[in-house]
Amino acid sequence: MGKACICGVNIGHHIIECVYVAGLCQPCTTNITHGEVTQMQGNNLRRLFLLSCVLGVVGLVIFYLATTSKDFNQPKKTFAELGGDFTLQSSEGPVSLYDFKGQVVVMYFGYLSCAEVCPNSLAVLTGAMMRLEKSHPNAIQGLFVTVDPTRDTPAELQEYTAYFHDDILGLTGTVEQVKSVSGQYGVFYDNNNLSDSFMEYSVSHASRFYILDKSSKLITAMSHTTTPNELAAQIRELL
Repeated sequence: MGKACICGVNIGHHIIECVYVAGLCQPCTTNITHGEVTQMQGNNLRRLFLLSCVLGVVGLVIFYLATTSKDFNQPKKTFAELGGDFTLQSSEGPVSLYDFKGQVVVMYFGYLSCAEVCPNSLAVLTGAMMRLEKSHPNAIQGLFVTVDPTRDTPAELQEYTAYFHDDILGLTGTVEQVKSVSGQYGVFYDNNNLSDSFMEYSVSHASRFYILDKSSKLITAMSHTTTPNELAAQIRELL
């Protein structure tokens, strides 16, 4: 948008005015009344308002793309098609989802270098588990699946998850295995072109809690903005 310059001097019922906005130029003249100037200013304000609305919509779209669990390059899946068994690697060896049948499983996809969202989400999961563990001991299993398998080792994942709760297990695998499991659960992540990132290291990924019942069936997914009480309430329904 071009610069706006408004300088006014009243001469009787007229005003000397210079207005330059959005490439529209009204030269200095004594033929512009005060009412006409007010109208021009109102039009400019409306343009600014419309522009801010457009920028707001663009911002919401960018935010959605950054947090959605749907990759536009992948075929659309219904929620009923998501889930299923898988095998990944823990610090103790291979682990399958079906190993936890009889427990409610809460699964979260993230990575160790995540600065804020991942640790906050694991803290929420820990809070929910602590609210339920006295009344339902050993009934809940947390799984933290890395979306950065080339950097996050099984030992590092277990050390990280143990900091939050002993019943949260860190899992990894080959790039292909992690991509396959992510696809099963509709999880989008992107760790390409990281050298061009303005951050030191960043992986764009969906941030949700995937909650499975005692038969290992995916029941629902909850946003990382969920509170520990809300997550605990959802888990309690499945115990």
